[in-house]
Amino acid sequence: MDSHSLPLSSPAIPGSHPISRIAKQRCENEDLIPSLFQLGRACNAEATSLCRSGIESASPTILNCKSSTILNCKSSLDKSFTQSRQSTETEEHGVGLLVAAFEQEGRSQGKDNRVSVAKPIERNVGLYVRAFALAVVFGGMAVLLRGLLAALPPDFLDRWSRFVTEQAGKELKDQPRKQSDTVLYDRHGIVIATIVPGGYSGKKHSLKPSKSAPLRRDDIPSALWQAVVASEDRRFFDHQGIDARGIFRAILSLASSGGGSTITQQLVKNLFLTNERKWSRKFVEIILALVLEKRFSKWDIIYTYLEKIYWGHGVFGIEAASAFYFGKHPSLLTVGECAMLAGIIPAPELLSPFRDPSRGKKPQARSLRRMVEAGFLDAETAAAVVNEPLFLAVDSQQGETGPWKAPYFVSEVLYELTQKYGREKVLQGGWQVHTTLDLAMQEVAEKVVQDGGVEYDQERGVLAEKGVQRTLEKLEKLRLLREEQTAEAIETALVRIQKESSKAKPCNFENKDSRELVSEDTRESLAASKAAESVAKRFSSWEKALQVSLLNYQDECKKATEARMETAVAALDPMNGAVRILIGGRDYYESSFNRCTQAYRPPGSTFKPVVYLTAIAEGLDRHHVLVDEPYTIGEFSPENYDRKFRGKVTLEESLLKSLNVPTVKLCAEIGVDKVCRMGRALGIETPLPYELPLSLGGCEVTPLQLATVYSTIAAGGFYHKPHLITRVVASDGQILEEAQLTSGPQVAVVDELAVSELRKLLQAVVERGTGRAAKLKRPCAGKTGTSDGHRDAWFAGFTPELVCVVWLGYDDNFTLGGLHPATGASHAAPLWKKLMDTIHEGMPIRKFHDIGRDKYGGRGPRLFERRSHRARKLGLKIVRKHKHEGILAWKDVWDWEQSSVAWEERERMAEWTKHHSERTENLKVIQTFWRQILSKAGTLAA
Repeated sequence: MDSHSLPLSSPAIPGSHPISRIAKQRCENEDLIPSLFQLGRACNAEATSLCRSGIESASPTILNCKSSTILNCKSSLDKSFTQSRQSTETEEHGVGLLVAAFEQEGRSQGKDNRVSVAKPIERNVGLYVRAFALAVVFGGMAVLLRGLLAALPPDFLDRWSRFVTEQAGKELKDQPRKQSDTVLYDRHGIVIATIVPGGYSGKKHSLKPSKSAPLRRDDIPSALWQAVVASEDRRFFDHQGIDARGIFRAILSLASSGGGSTITQQLVKNLFLTNERKWSRKFVEIILALVLEKRFSKWDIIYTYLEKIYWGHGVFGIEAASAFYFGKHPSLLTVGECAMLAGIIPAPELLSPFRDPSRGKKPQARSLRRMVEAGFLDAETAAAVVNEPLFLAVDSQQGETGPWKAPYFVSEVLYELTQKYGREKVLQGGWQVHTTLDLAMQEVAEKVVQDGGVEYDQERGVLAEKGVQRTLEKLEKLRLLREEQTAEAIETALVRIQKESSKAKPCNFENKDSRELVSEDTRESLAASKAAESVAKRFSSWEKALQVSLLNYQDECKKATEARMETAVAALDPMNGAVRILIGGRDYYESSFNRCTQAYRPPGSTFKPVVYLTAIAEGLDRHHVLVDEPYTIGEFSPENYDRKFRGKVTLEESLLKSLNVPTVKLCAEIGVDKVCRMGRALGIETPLPYELPLSLGGCEVTPLQLATVYSTIAAGGFYHKPHLITRVVASDGQILEEAQLTSGPQVAVVDELAVSELRKLLQAVVERGTGRAAKLKRPCAGKTGTSDGHRDAWFAGFTPELVCVVWLGYDDNFTLGGLHPATGASHAAPLWKKLMDTIHEGMPIRKFHDIGRDKYGGRGPRLFERRSHRARKLGLKIVRKHKHEGILAWKDVWDWEQSSVAWEERERMAEWTKHHSERTENLKVIQTFWRQILSKAGTLAA
């Protein structure tokens, strides 16, 4: 009898009671026995009948049971339901019978029944295990794929498609087409640099643009690719993109020394990936190398490698490298030159012949040795090549600081063009780039900077040697003095012992025994030793201090031989923001890092004019009183350079003497937020902190940004963004870029009268303040600056023609000057003076004029409009007098410049007299008022 055909006497509708739904759900979940046992005790007859209906639709494990015991139990349960539906005991009995039947069935069937019940559980566990395994496998693959995709640059697909297209379009026997080089000119049309496809050429003279054909693969000599293969990847023609030996060697060294990359992998990294040292990038590199080896031949890969890799000094590709280092086409390279080029590939900047003392001979010898080991060259030929000299296109012994004229300026111009138009367009050739550089000024500045840097480096070494000599002399004098005082102390001690002995017993030597003589000698020796010890103790602290000083000076001598003071110079035209001079270091061969545009250093006191300009613009005048006294706000306690306090000082005196405490108080008085806004308006682009140390230069700026600030001040408050390029013309004659000269009236970023007042204060700084070392024989203004710890020395100043900023410092941020710290006044200001004197030599002397609006509404210098109107009458009287006497002619009598100075002084005196008289009158009125009050008070008291 089948379990599905059992009669059910309960007329209830399944699912019509909540408890039946719970029972049915629990039965379907194969939790039948506990559910029935609990429901049988708590449910009424109707619920129990509904529970029976739940059994009917329960899981197949129960309903498909063929056991006769279970069937008999169900029959008895049906009978009990029909006889007494309200009897709880019957319900519990039926449920108990069912539970007992299950237990009996389990004992009778044993293992078979348990297996039949546990089969769905085992199926679920197996499903879970399989799902977990699949999740682990696919999740790991997803994580790995995600890591590999993250190693690819965002434009990887564009790079890959461009590379494939380029390789597909190349033909070994291409017809040469003429194309001109890109040429950079200064403001006067003099050639600065020539750019060939791939980089700069080594041309440093004013030549016409040359014509060159695009490089073909047949033009590359076999010695070049042989040297590259022997040096970089000796098994290049044997592997399929990766070298197992190289990878194993790199793993053993934990990739600390690099290695393991084949030429194909290097090409992949240069074309498609970045230089990040990550395993994900390495895996992607290996995969792409295998793909590249499958799609292209070995010759395609090696030639593309030579055309794309970096050769140092901003040069990419063998054509540009050949022109840069040897001034010739790649087809004309000799075996020695090919070996040298292959030898510098691992570190082109470090191994460059312009930096290598051996002038490229060490990398050349290394490549030749590897060529002999690889079988590309015999030992006799290699030895002959090593003995041949290398003739470079540019000889650094000529004293020039870079591979072309104005190297830091040229690199900055090329970077700007690359950012605007892309490197490929810039290097495709035919462009005419006109810049703002004044080559004559640039060459003068480079010579002054180079000489000044050498002088300061030698000065540090000389001072250190003098310190050693002085310390040794002091030690010698101290030694002599100690010996002298020791002898005097011993003699005094012996005399004292003899006097004590004579007083104690008469001197009768015949009656003395030996014990008395020994005792007296011992006393004398002990007294002498004590005297010597006391003197040595007194001199020991001096000797220790001198010994420490000697060690410091000796260490300073070693550091002075290794230290190299770097310099940055930025000069702008204040009327339009054109960059005339840009020097980012002493030697471009040593370091191509442009400190003028990339080095962010604290400006020190050169930032103070921003604070004082803000104060003047807020309505304070130069006679505003500040108190120079100890000042603390929070954890900030500023101090003056000389650690002295002067009490009440004026705003002018504070700026002239570069006092720190009054400057901080002034910044707190006007508000740090206003100072920050003023700094941004004048041209500082870096974020400025909203803190009081900002007033003392507690921020970071580049020399070019600081030059922009002083250019705005020199221009009368008109901001001009510094620019290097005036015009760019493409090969087809199209003007890609042209600097637009400002026309019409402009709006000043700060009040013109405030800027004029600050300019007068900065003139006073040079004339009688901290900047006296920068005083020229012409009108000039400026400010010195020294950062904390004497790590940076600045001088920022300007004349009516030019704004110039000079920075001195070490790249390792060490104290400038070592044990003899340098300051802006001691080092930067004299260098600025020498530079500006040389640049302005032969120029006519011009005076500062207030830039503003004239009476017609135009912008220009106000020469005499604000001065006294008595000049014409006074001049006529003087002229008539001398003309009547007939002694001198008009031009010899009338000195317009001296007269204008006299008029200015007279007008100032008149203004001062008027102001003084007004103050006197006011004082008289106040005195009269108080006298009246006092007289009234006395009358009332009487």
